[in-house]
Amino acid sequence: MIAKPVALTRALSLAVAFGFATHAAAESLPPEPLDISLEDLLRVEVTSASRKSERLHDVAAAVYVISREDIERSGATSIPEALRMAPGVDVARLANNRWAVSIRGFNNRFGNKLLVLMDGRSIYSPIFSGVLWENEDTLLEDIDRIEVIRGPGAAMWGANAVNGVINIITRRPRDTQGNLLVAGAGSEERAFASFRHGGQAGDGHYRVWGKAFDRDEAVSGDARSGNDYWRSGRVGFRGDWSVASGQRVMLSGQAYSNDTGDRWQIPDITARQGVRLTDMKQTGKGAHLLGRSEWTLNDGSEAALQAYVDYSEIEVPGAFKEERTTIDMDFQHRLLVGERHDVLWGLGYRYSGDRIGSAGFIKFQPDSRSFNLASTFIQDDITLLPNTLRMILGVRFETNNFTGYQPLPNARLMWTPSDTQSVWGSVARAVRTPSRGELDATIDVSVLPPGAPGNPSSFPILTRNVRSDDSLDNETVIAYELGYRQRLASNLSLDVAAFYNQYGDLRSAMLAARSFEFSPPPPHIVQTTTPDNSIEAHTHGVEIAVDWSPLSWWRIQPIYSYLSLNSSSTSGDQLSVANTRIFNSSDPQHQWSLRSSMSLADRQQFDFWLRYVSKLGDRNSQLAIPAYTTLDLRYAWRPTRDLELSVVGQNLLDSQHPEFVPSLLPGEALEIQRGVYLKANWQF
Repeated sequence: MIAKPVALTRALSLAVAFGFATHAAAESLPPEPLDISLEDLLRVEVTSASRKSERLHDVAAAVYVISREDIERSGATSIPEALRMAPGVDVARLANNRWAVSIRGFNNRFGNKLLVLMDGRSIYSPIFSGVLWENEDTLLEDIDRIEVIRGPGAAMWGANAVNGVINIITRRPRDTQGNLLVAGAGSEERAFASFRHGGQAGDGHYRVWGKAFDRDEAVSGDARSGNDYWRSGRVGFRGDWSVASGQRVMLSGQAYSNDTGDRWQIPDITARQGVRLTDMKQTGKGAHLLGRSEWTLNDGSEAALQAYVDYSEIEVPGAFKEERTTIDMDFQHRLLVGERHDVLWGLGYRYSGDRIGSAGFIKFQPDSRSFNLASTFIQDDITLLPNTLRMILGVRFETNNFTGYQPLPNARLMWTPSDTQSVWGSVARAVRTPSRGELDATIDVSVLPPGAPGNPSSFPILTRNVRSDDSLDNETVIAYELGYRQRLASNLSLDVAAFYNQYGDLRSAMLAARSFEFSPPPPHIVQTTTPDNSIEAHTHGVEIAVDWSPLSWWRIQPIYSYLSLNSSSTSGDQLSVANTRIFNSSDPQHQWSLRSSMSLADRQQFDFWLRYVSKLGDRNSQLAIPAYTTLDLRYAWRPTRDLELSVVGQNLLDSQHPEFVPSLLPGEALEIQRGVYLKANWQF
C-alpha cells in the first residue's frame, strides 16, 4: 500500500528523465513558454476573500488560486481531485463517486465546516451539512480558476464558512467562443464526452454546453468489486451582456441527472455480525438558474445584485428521499469614503424548504421544514499608511429560525513593506449551524450481537440516535492567522500561513435511556443516544507553497501542510469521548505535493504530480489509514493548434490504496486503484 523509498526515488527519477528525454528529442524547435508566467500569477485578481477584486499579493488572508492551466495539466477529472493542489486542503477519496473534503481539520463525508460556492452560488447542502460532491460538477474546461481561502470567511459569506471558503469561478463567455469537443476513455474513466458552443448575441456573448461520463467501480481491501459506479449527465449555459449605462448582466443555469451506487453496512438485529451488507442506489437530479447584475452609480460607487433559485432531489431507495428548493438574494454596495476608507456593505436573504420521505433505519420528523436566513454585513478597508499598511474591519449579523442571531466579526492587518513582500494577520469568529439530520433524524447507528465485546448479554443491543428535545447550539471557532508572501526572484515566490483555532460546542452525542423491545423480533435492547454540543478542540498548523520557474518552459510547485488537532469532551460521556477519537483521527498531520509542468517543443507537454499523505488514526483504530504516496503522469501533444491528444496515468505507485473510512452514512470502505485514460480535445 505504501510506496517504498527506492520505488519512489525510481519513479521520480523516471518522471524527470522522461521529461528531459522528450525535450531533447524535440529540441530541433525551441520549447514553448508556459501559458502563464510567475509575474502574471502574482497579479492574479482574487474576489472571494473580500468580495471585491484584489491582487493576490494584497489579500490579507491565506489564499491559493488553482488556475485553468493547473486543472488541465493535473489530469484531474473532477473538482475534488483538482482541490488536492491547494495547501491546507485535505481531499480523501472514499470511493470512485464520493469524497471527504475539508480545510484545516475535521474531515468527513460531508466536510461540514467548509463553504463551497460556484460563481457565488452556495452548494452547501443543509440535509447533512456539507457538499454532495457526486451531485456538484461543471465542465472543467470552463473553469477560469478556483479560489481557495483557508480560514474563516464568515464575515463576508456567513455561517458555515468556518474553516474556509472555496469559490469555483467559471470563464466569461467571450473567452469560450467557437466549438469544443472532448472525449476519452480509460481503465477507471470508462468513457467521457463533453461539448461546448460559444457565440455572440447583441452586445454580449453566450455559451451552451453538456457533458456525460461513466466511471468504473473501486475495490474493497480483499479485491471485491465495490458498488460505487457513477453515471452522470449535465447541461448548462451562461450569457454575459452589457446594457444601458454600462450595466453588466450575467445569466447562467444548469440541469443534471446522476446515478451512483454504494454498499452500506446496515444495522440488523437478525444478522450474526450485527450488519447486513446491502447494495444501495442513489439518484440525484436538479437544476438552478442564477442572475447577476453589476453597475456603477452616479457617485462612482459600485453595486451588485445576485439572485438564484435551485431545485434538487436526492433519493436512496429504502433510506430517504429529499426534495429541496432554495431561493437566495444578495446585494452589495462598495463606495470610497474620503481617501482612506474603502467601504463594502450588503444585505442577504435565503429561503430553503424541503420535503423528506424516509424509511428503514433512517427517519426524519417532521418530514417538511423551511429554513430562513437574513443577514447584513459591512467591511471597512482602512488605509493607515498609503501603499504600506491597511486595516480591514468587518462584521456580519445573521439570524435564522434554527439558532437565532449571530454576530460574525473579523479584523485583519496587511503590511506591504515593498512590492515583493507582504505580511498579514487576522482574528475572526465563525459558526456552523446544525444540519437537518442533526436536528430531526432518528438513525439506527449500530448493533452489538450477543456476546460481542461490550455486550455480555444474550440479546443484541441496537444503538439508536434520536432527536433531542433540547435545541442544538451553533458550533463556534475563534481563529488566529499570520501569513507572509515574498517574490524572492522574478521566477520564484513563497507563501507561508500559520494558524491557531479554538473550537467550542462541537457536535457530539451522549448516551441516554435503555429499553427492552420485543418488536421487531428477535427481542433486543435499545440504547438511545441524543445529540449535544459536548466537544471542544484546538488546532494549529502551517502551510507552505512555493512557485518556481527554473526555465521559461518549466514550472515546479511544491507545497507542504502540517496540522495538529486535539479535541476533548466537556461532558465525560462515554460516547462523547469516543467521538473525540474520531475527530482526532480524521486528518493527516503531514501532507506534501510536488507538481512539475514542462511545455516542450513541437507543442508537447509533460507533467508529473507526486503526493504524500501521512497516516490517519492509530494502528488499532477502526478508522486507521496507512500513509500513502501517489504519482500521476500526463503527456500531451498537439498535432495541430486545434487538436490536443493526451494520456494520463493516476495513482501509479501501487495497484490500490485506501484513503478514508466512512464515519457517517454506513458506506463500505473501498480502495482507489491505479488508472490510465486517453483524452482528445478539439477546438474549432
